[in-house]
Amino acid sequence: MRKLLSITLALVLFMLSSVYAFAEEFTPADSYDTGERAFTGRPVTTVAKEGESGGTVTTDIFQNEEGLDYTDEAVYTYNSYMAEIVNLDWNPHTWETSDDSAILSMLTTSFYEFRINSDKTGYSIVPEMAADYPVDVTAEYVGSYGVEEGETSKAWRIALNQDATWENGEKITADDYMYSMEQQLNPKMLNRRADSYYSGEFSIVNAKNYLYAGGTVYNNIETTVDETEGDVYIDMWGFWGLQGCVDEEGNECPQYVLVTDEVKYRDAAVAEGEDGDWISAKEIYEGYFASGAPYESYGASYCYTASTAESVSFDEVGLVKVDDYTIDIILEAPVSEASFYLPYYLGTPWIVYKPLYEECKTFYDADGKEVETEEEADTITTDYCTSLDKTIGYGPYKMTYFELDKQITFERNEEWYGYRDGKHLGMYQTDRVVRQAVKEHATRLMMFLSGELDVSDLTADDMASYASSDYIQYEPQSYTTKITFNTMYDKLLEHGTNSQILVIDEFRKAIAFALDRDYFATSYTSAGTAGFGMLNSMYVYDPFSGGLYRDSEDAKAALLDIYGLTWGEDGEYATIDEAYEAMTGYDMAKAQELMAEAYDKAVAAGIYDGESEIVIDFRMYQADEIYQKMYNYLNGQLQEATTGTPFEGKVSFSMTVDADYYETMYSGGADVIFTTWGGASMSPFSMIAQCYTDAADGSGNQMEIGFDTEAIMMTINVDGNDVTDSLHNWAEWANNKDPEAIASAIGMFADYDYATKCAFFSNIEECYLSYYATTPLYYRNVASLYSQKINYPVDTYLQLVGFGGYDTITYNYDDDAWAEYIEANELVY
Repeated sequence: MRKLLSITLALVLFMLSSVYAFAEEFTPADSYDTGERAFTGRPVTTVAKEGESGGTVTTDIFQNEEGLDYTDEAVYTYNSYMAEIVNLDWNPHTWETSDDSAILSMLTTSFYEFRINSDKTGYSIVPEMAADYPVDVTAEYVGSYGVEEGETSKAWRIALNQDATWENGEKITADDYMYSMEQQLNPKMLNRRADSYYSGEFSIVNAKNYLYAGGTVYNNIETTVDETEGDVYIDMWGFWGLQGCVDEEGNECPQYVLVTDEVKYRDAAVAEGEDGDWISAKEIYEGYFASGAPYESYGASYCYTASTAESVSFDEVGLVKVDDYTIDIILEAPVSEASFYLPYYLGTPWIVYKPLYEECKTFYDADGKEVETEEEADTITTDYCTSLDKTIGYGPYKMTYFELDKQITFERNEEWYGYRDGKHLGMYQTDRVVRQAVKEHATRLMMFLSGELDVSDLTADDMASYASSDYIQYEPQSYTTKITFNTMYDKLLEHGTNSQILVIDEFRKAIAFALDRDYFATSYTSAGTAGFGMLNSMYVYDPFSGGLYRDSEDAKAALLDIYGLTWGEDGEYATIDEAYEAMTGYDMAKAQELMAEAYDKAVAAGIYDGESEIVIDFRMYQADEIYQKMYNYLNGQLQEATTGTPFEGKVSFSMTVDADYYETMYSGGADVIFTTWGGASMSPFSMIAQCYTDAADGSGNQMEIGFDTEAIMMTINVDGNDVTDSLHNWAEWANNKDPEAIASAIGMFADYDYATKCAFFSNIEECYLSYYATTPLYYRNVASLYSQKINYPVDTYLQLVGFGGYDTITYNYDDDAWAEYIEANELVY
């Protein structure tokens, strides 16, 4: 009987093996057709902008009640910190770091200041060192400084504040501005901040020629490298960070090096012996900017052509003294939206105090030997504004104490005009600002909790204790972190893990709805907040009012459409704001429904056999504890999303550490990565064209490889007429390009007012997000605690003005009362 049973089992096994032997092994389809991609946006009723400008500057500023200001006779000190007080340079011509800039801002006042507006929703622009707003005098310069008949917005007259003085009481006049600009552009000094006046839209006529005085100048190519004729140079300092690095013979790396140059320079940031520790301009070009290289489109930013600057005298530079209290600035090109952007560009001070500036100069000949006079010198250095005795200001505060790696103290500058002109009542209650060097975060927090500091930064480890504090401030950054998917079918097939499932829209959408963004941001970031859109709350759509794109009704509507919330008469919420406040993006039941749909769709399309394991490669920068926690959460949510569906038990993420994961994704080698984009928060409408729709093959900025935005046809009903073009072209149009189908139908994007621009752009953002090639996860922020001693005028960060500065901070305790309070009470935050 045993023998018979064994024979029977053997026969069964043979028969089963024969069946499997003759069964065909599953082979996924060679390609996947997404089908027609068509998106219908929300209708837009247009309003044209008026005249040359899309808006007007607001001038009404917020001021506290009289008495909570510089007239208060009690003494109020704001105690802050720097991580270190070394290597600082607050010279307006050469400053580099944010710490340098912070010191400079204490000691100076700009032509125009951005201040919180009266209803505390944005900013206003007010004249300070200028007596009034700029006046267009271009017509007066026709025939000189390159100005032609009929041109406007190139020459601007600025009346100077006649009450302005240096902290020693000496008057500030047009001569100070003329002398200071001549020094800013001094060709023997080559000051770092000179580029603020010779590049970009605010380029003063002949500033660059005077600075380089017949020498070589490098001009951004503003195109792709392969379209440029002649020699091309790479900015080795800007792209690869090789300033101060040397070649094998000890020669320092120049800033600009020919793309054919094979000399290798040592990158000290890369460990010796690792790839990239020695690198040449040729290797950088071939690896990054050449045709087909991963960062080809970046060539427009980091590649330059060389030319010889015309030799000119300072008299030919476009800065003219009209009289003792009037100057004219003549620019190379017209300033668009000048009522905002001219004060914006003039927000950086350039004047220096001539007697002290001259005293701080040191002269060297061509061999580096010190000489006596400027005429003898080939190069000039200065230590102006590097110590207390070499500093003089003209702002609301003056420096009264400076000790390296110890402390800087600022006190009220009684000579400042603002304490006499009656225009600053309700402002500047702060008498002193003390900044101590406190390197360790733990020490800063301890000092804050004991009342010694009025502000402290927070880390992720602190958030469990302070995330719900009434005294926490979140300072948003212009960056959104997202999950980005590879949807290039042939590349995914090459991975051999069935990750080609990612081409199914419903699968990616299911992952999006499986994520609790608020939980993720709270649990795994120090200050991040739940993120729903491609642009976060930092982006200003109207530079005149400071209006935020994310706060516009159209931008809110776009995200509510994406996450399925309704409002109004037939909606689940009464108003759009109620719906927006309720938005979480998290719906696990919906995620599971979508997973079931994705399974059926994948099997029907022949790209998945319905049974095999699916492993999706999630590449991350490193594998430290927080990244591991992030991965575990995401994988757990994926498992829950497949529960109760045919995918259950078959799908998972795998974590791969890859320091170059962006490049890996550009080449199609990754399945999923985190991506973070941001910047240019004053020009939101260019973002999608510049970062998201330029190259589905991975050759541009677009991370969502395989997502072809030229194949998505988007229709918007504009003033009752349907206009249709690709998502790519709509994004280009919002970036002030002129795709024919759109431009011929409705003109240029720049023709419309800001509200209309918001309406168009929100449709573009919604269209991109609706295919879930990327799903936003969190908005990046920096978190801080502020003291019970002080009050800020707003609790929401406002672009360009933050929460308010020393001009609007008020105090609950003066210095003596605070000392008594912290002696008698334990501070609780």
